[in-house]
Amino acid sequence: MTKQAQDKIPGGQQRGVVVMFDAERGFGFIRPDGAKEGEGKDVFVHVRNVVGRKTLHAGQRASYFVTRTDKGPAAINVQAGSVLGTPYLKYSLIGLGAALMLLFGLATALNQPGSLALWLALWVGALSLVTFGIYGYDKAQAQGGGPRVPEVVLHLLGALGGTLGAFAAMRLFRHKTSKQPFGAIFWLIVAAQFGVLAWWLLNR
Repeated sequence: MTKQAQDKIPGGQQRGVVVMFDAERGFGFIRPDGAKEGEGKDVFVHVRNVVGRKTLHAGQRASYFVTRTDKGPAAINVQAGSVLGTPYLKYSLIGLGAALMLLFGLATALNQPGSLALWLALWVGALSLVTFGIYGYDKAQAQGGGPRVPEVVLHLLGALGGTLGAFAAMRLFRHKTSKQPFGAIFWLIVAAQFGVLAWWLLNR
């Protein structure tokens, strides 16, 4: 067997996280478990080598074998993990689910408030507490080099009512305070919320 043929034989099964995948062009990269950004260990993957030719998503877990090609290592026999494991869906569900549980806990303690304004206040309070915690978690992950909470999820939690918690966390943890365009998008969300609040108060 030639050395070239040996290089193309896959090794043992590996596991990693999809860090990028272009659905239109059908390719992306998987980062092996234990590897960090910038180490150059990401493995090329093409949709034709994914079982069932499934489209992969950033943050999705995957198991695969590696073969050597003229352009470097490539993943084959790729088994895609559950889409529920993608950080976008995962952290959105965790955040909103925790906020809903906290909301109903507060509502039960207050004997089911009947005022819409009070329900909204409780929701803002519940989601702000959860958002504060998720920002703190993301800060810890950033310091430890772990998987991060996508910025779009942080903005989503803020847009749905958690901007007070987001603002407090940004100041307390000194997290995302100087990063752009994150900060600009955050303040646009705050401005939009003030606009909706003003419109609601004027039309009551």
